Amino acid sequence: MLKTLIVACSMVAIAGTAQAASKTSFGCGYASPFGGDAYKKFDAENANNASASKLLRHYTIIWQEQEVARVCEAYGRGEPAEFGCLIDRRDYDAILAMMPDNYKSLGLVELNNWAATRDVSLAQETRKYKNLAHNACVKSGARKGKLKEVN
Repeated sequence: MLKTLIVACSMVAIAGTAQAASKTSFGCGYASPFGGDAYKKFDAENANNASASKLLRHYTIIWQEQEVARVCEAYGRGEPAEFGCLIDRRDYDAILAMMPDNYKSLGLVELNNWAATRDVSLAQETRKYKNLAHNACVKSGARKGKLKEVN
């Protein structure tokens, strides 16, 4: 009986720890960050070529990292913070607002040239926003880890 009680208490403690850890996660399980019918529709309606689709993916990642930072900063201030998968909570209008103004009128080569001539590469920009989001979550206590340099 005592052994059963100890095992039951251990299971409750483990479950509580796992549940607490998941409360500050943005994980979507095994779902692709670009999966789901809503994103497929968004891409189909707004990307007229492969480069435009790539830019939509890029700015979707940027929006998600900004949202992660916003949620973690709210959490750090003690305000309501909605953690969890962001796939169904995307603000597609905000993502489109980040795109180059005339991107729909540009062809594949023109969009590639636009991306290549920016001061900051798409990869550098993505890393910057990922690091900003990571740092916001570490500072707020929502994540453990070391602060990352932001360039």
